Amino acid sequence: MKKLELVFKSEDQKVKTLRLNYVSSKLNNEALISAMNRIGALKMFRVNGMNQYQVPVAARYVDTNTETIFDTRNEDKQTAK
Repeated sequence: MKKLELVFKSEDQKVKTLRLNYVSSKLNNEALISAMNRIGALKMFRVNGMNQYQVPVAARYVDTNTETIFDTRNEDKQTAK
């Protein structure tokens, strides 16, 4: 599954990452910069009075793949019946 990571600098100059699932994989840099600027301007993510997502720094897609080696959870349910 692809996830979108939006990296910001907070008001206290710390790097903060906002991770989103179920996003379009066709977003371009102009759309993302615009959206990230709007998120920062909303100032809705505040901790101790500090805006956590103030200045856009980076955006990236992260592709996570899970390779199951074994999983016995479903076998236990069938045995219980």
